[in-house]
Amino acid sequence: MRYEYKPSLLQGWLREKRQPLLEKKIENSNEKYRGLLEQLKEKFQSESFQSEVEFIRWANKLSRREKLLLPNLYDEKLPEGIKKAMIHVFQQTAKNERRLFRVMVDVVYQTCNLDELWKVLKYSYAYHKEKLEKRMEEKQAKKWRQFLVSKDPILYLATEAYGSEKGILEELETFYLKKNFPLFKLVLMEIFNLADEQFFLQEQALYQELFISATNEEQQKMAHQLINKCKLNHVKPLGKLIFEKLKTYRRKPMLWRYVGEEEKRRFAQWILKLEMKDFFGDVDQNHERYRYWKKFISKLEDVVVTDGRSTLIMYFSDVVIMEVLGTGAVYIYHSAVFQKHFQPKIDRMLAEREKYSHSWMKPREVKRSELMNKDLTLPGGWLIHNGDWQHKFDAWLRRELGWEVRRDVLLQKEAERNEGDFDAD
Repeated sequence: MRYEYKPSLLQGWLREKRQPLLEKKIENSNEKYRGLLEQLKEKFQSESFQSEVEFIRWANKLSRREKLLLPNLYDEKLPEGIKKAMIHVFQQTAKNERRLFRVMVDVVYQTCNLDELWKVLKYSYAYHKEKLEKRMEEKQAKKWRQFLVSKDPILYLATEAYGSEKGILEELETFYLKKNFPLFKLVLMEIFNLADEQFFLQEQALYQELFISATNEEQQKMAHQLINKCKLNHVKPLGKLIFEKLKTYRRKPMLWRYVGEEEKRRFAQWILKLEMKDFFGDVDQNHERYRYWKKFISKLEDVVVTDGRSTLIMYFSDVVIMEVLGTGAVYIYHSAVFQKHFQPKIDRMLAEREKYSHSWMKPREVKRSELMNKDLTLPGGWLIHNGDWQHKFDAWLRRELGWEVRRDVLLQKEAERNEGDFDAD
């Protein structure tokens, strides 16, 4: 006879519906931390401290956890007496709480306070140095000691990060500094001062991310460093980003106050050449008209493309020249005449382009026909592309405007600052 074992009682027990012995609940420590911090803020804001002594008395009644959270309430806008009392409480807490060190690190990085809070951070580290360094590798501990005694903490972090084989982000994380802290931006701005072109090439994504979120003043300083350190054709995407946000100093002078004069000029000429090449390149990158006007890049002050990318307006110091793709004459106006009769239309169009740059709406393009008036051109300043037109143009520009038209002489000025291969990605 063959017997087969069946755990009937066990199966029945498993089928029974019972209340769980332990409630399944995962506690989110971050939410709990934020909740406690909000409660502490409410308690702090509900008080009206009349003196430093009152604040210290109130702070001494806080729980251990609340005292650890208290540095997060430090604000430069608080009364001087309360700030002084807070610093006193932080120092007292530091004696008993090793964990205050990490709190102070985050608070310093968040507030960028390298004065009083920095002193508390240094005090906290020194007081618990042995225990803190037990949790660090020897190399990391050495860097922390150097960091905390450095005269310029931001420069120290920038130098360490820039020279690290780990990469900027990983190196700064050894100091617990991440991108979400305001101090990270200050360190990165300092790194840009140290950087060479290779750095900008490797960290284009990081540069772009910071540039987009930066203030206008920060964008200008970032632009200065990029233009100063790089051949612009090597960092073309970043150059185009700068142009998108700041335009050129001739078009938006107030957006270039923190950029050097030489850097302004170089960037403007690079953009002008880029726009001219894009304009003529729609037809032929070796377009004869592009090859002709290219030699005057060093004299150009601005260019505007309009009328469905069929018309190019070139601004020089003395004249404004309107060129066209395909058939059509060149119109040459004195600068003052163009400013009076045509520039208001151009300004409105440029303003609309900026206004609708991220919209489905399209600005009204100024038509070439609106800019054509032979009666307003300079005498003889209506030139046609026929026959040996390049020599005819040269002769007129030399005779009527006194321009230098020899290609080798003009291009020598541009060659003095090589921006790299124009067709580089």
